[in-house]
Amino acid sequence: MTRTNKATKQTAAACYAERHAECADLLKRIASRLEQHKKDQEKQPANWGYAGDLDHISNELAYILASLGDRSAVDAKGLEY
Repeated sequence: MTRTNKATKQTAAACYAERHAECADLLKRIASRLEQHKKDQEKQPANWGYAGDLDHISNELAYILASLGDRSAVDAKGLEY
């Protein structure tokens, strides 16, 4: 993520709100792409690549969840955190 210096001072609360909105937008986009991925997989049900994609994505999401204070997914998967 590229960060730029702003000429005006920003409060922590304003910065948080901005980043929260960005995260919410990313989650919506992820949900949309996940649904498209499912549709693509349904066209090629024997293609193991889609399952592999979701293994990687699931692990990354488990790390994100752990970053927010919930280690349950990384622990259940046996991932190092």
